[in-house]
Amino acid sequence: MEGIFFFLLISVVSFSASILTFFSGFGLGTLLLPVFSLFMPIELAVLATAIVHILNNALKFILVRNFIDKVVLLSFGISAVFGAFIGAMIQKKIGGSLIVYELELLDTTKRVELLSFVIGILMLVFAVLDLIPILKKISFGKGQFTIGGFLSGFFGGLSGHQGALRAAFLAKSNLKAEVFISTSVCLSLLIDATRIPIYLSSNVRIYDHWFLIAPACVFAFLGSYFGKKLFTKKKVQNIRVFVAVFLFLMGGAMVVGLV
Repeated sequence: MEGIFFFLLISVVSFSASILTFFSGFGLGTLLLPVFSLFMPIELAVLATAIVHILNNALKFILVRNFIDKVVLLSFGISAVFGAFIGAMIQKKIGGSLIVYELELLDTTKRVELLSFVIGILMLVFAVLDLIPILKKISFGKGQFTIGGFLSGFFGGLSGHQGALRAAFLAKSNLKAEVFISTSVCLSLLIDATRIPIYLSSNVRIYDHWFLIAPACVFAFLGSYFGKKLFTKKKVQNIRVFVAVFLFLMGGAMVVGLV
């Protein structure tokens, strides 16, 4: 019975998150990671999220591959791959059972692992960046693509939070919408292809969680399809606020050991 509940919850969240991310600007991985972390250790949650993420983007790549800007892909992608490698190696080193601190909450002791703490802090930071109006106006030029690629790749490798930074650097580059989307999808695939083998080298038993990963993939695909049909541009702002609040709550929960 518990397994059925987990299956339904992951399916609903994956479908809903995929719809929301279609217009919110956040990646599917950003929303799915905290949900996966409710059911598995954080290092496994990062890997499970990456698997759903790369498969979802692989389908998108097939559809939009003809619009990729090769100049942007090279200037952003090379440093992104390098950053993803470093971030994933650090994640591999700090994952596991290294305890940062312990908290007494509701007569129970909550232990906060280093990786959970780092990812929780990152969630809080990305949530704040999207909730404070003045920070949304920050823009970057094409001359900063190298550093933007490295930062996007690094945080993508460390925790899976690559989409927000990548969008911040690419959104103001005057690319056509279809070029922006296809190039972003390709960059995301490069980062995922770099980090996933490193995660797998840790001998994690990810196959024990196939019953959660498989439905997450299927319903993420469905969510992307229906997202375009259900939402309009006027709803973007409210969606972004909802996602940022959710991210803030989950990040706070991870920092205090509730997740």
